[in-house]
Amino acid sequence: NGTDFALGEALVKDPRIAAVGFTGSRAGGLALMNHAAARPVPIPVYAEMSCINPVILLPAAVAARAKPIADAFVTALTLGAGQFCTNPGLVLAVDGPDLDAFLETASAAVAAAPAQVMLTAGIRSAYESGVSRLAEVSGVSLVGAGAPAARAASPALFAVSGRDFLAHPELAEEVFGAASLVVRCQDMGELRTIIETLEGQLTVAV
Repeated sequence: NGTDFALGEALVKDPRIAAVGFTGSRAGGLALMNHAAARPVPIPVYAEMSCINPVILLPAAVAARAKPIADAFVTALTLGAGQFCTNPGLVLAVDGPDLDAFLETASAAVAAAPAQVMLTAGIRSAYESGVSRLAEVSGVSLVGAGAPAARAASPALFAVSGRDFLAHPELAEEVFGAASLVVRCQDMGELRTIIETLEGQLTVAV
């Protein structure tokens, strides 16, 4: 165990290491991949990094079960302070009254969720910076947030139109922690267009 990047670099460069498994940030994973590729005999790196794990809400499902889906979504979002690899960082759905009902339940559940301590102070700081970055993007609105707490991270839920999501590619970047963005698509065609713009993911839920 260690808190210095030099430790991971030394492990990847050690000739006794034949492969690397990594879960974490894109910057960290790419750095390890570069070290592995630069070895006299390159080794493979199996990395899971920067996944936002989209949740696709189909219209009939939201119409029939908006509240239970919203409750389950927030449970997944806040599990382990949002630090699970399968954390749902993006929700895609067709705009309308049913999605409004989903958001109403999800917003209330997020507001009621307690702040949680994250793995390190640095991770918490990065999470707070990511939440602030989301809030500053044109067209993004905060629809639910937990109460702030010292040395802990509060969940946050945002919403944006499909058009604004497509206009701001940075909205598809991971915010590691209990933050998620709901994209209000104008129709299923726009929803499919957004799916086609996304990078590969660890999970997709429908």
